[in-house]
Amino acid sequence: MTRRLVIALLTVVAFSAVAAADDPEGIIRSLYNAHQPWGHKELNLRSRDVLSKYFSPELTKLFLKNAQVERDCPKGDLCGLEFDPIIGAQDFDDHLDFKLRITEATPPQTGRFEVRFKLFNEQKPEQEQVLVFQLVQLKDGWRIDDIIYTKYKASLKEVLTAIIDEAAHLKEHH
Repeated sequence: MTRRLVIALLTVVAFSAVAAADDPEGIIRSLYNAHQPWGHKELNLRSRDVLSKYFSPELTKLFLKNAQVERDCPKGDLCGLEFDPIIGAQDFDDHLDFKLRITEATPPQTGRFEVRFKLFNEQKPEQEQVLVFQLVQLKDGWRIDDIIYTKYKASLKEVLTAIIDEAAHLKEHH
């Protein structure tokens, strides 16, 4: 009896883990569960294994190239991303009361979601971070293919590509 119960529970747990991450909102939620710098939980954005759980192969490749740029960076220089790409900012409250709101982007588009949250507890709703996530469906489930930072009218892919191109350009001229 107990053995059957354990197997049933394990099946439920395994299934819910798959189900949770198999829809776009589930992937976004699991990303923010794993990455909460105010709570000293941060994703390793230099690990292919970690990145590929959340991001498309193309975005994973860009993150890894950015990590290389950061490794090759001359001492004292600022290279690579200068902000946290997942929260779209450098600063946040240390004891942040984090609440994530995910809605379909307007106009509706497959895999496109608007994500809102405060980075500072006293922020008014109109000061919230508003990020637009573009997800793609791959054979192993949904993955984040880009993040658009609405405040800066820039996307993560654009920012990473610019960093990588700039680094390559600097390397050629040294």
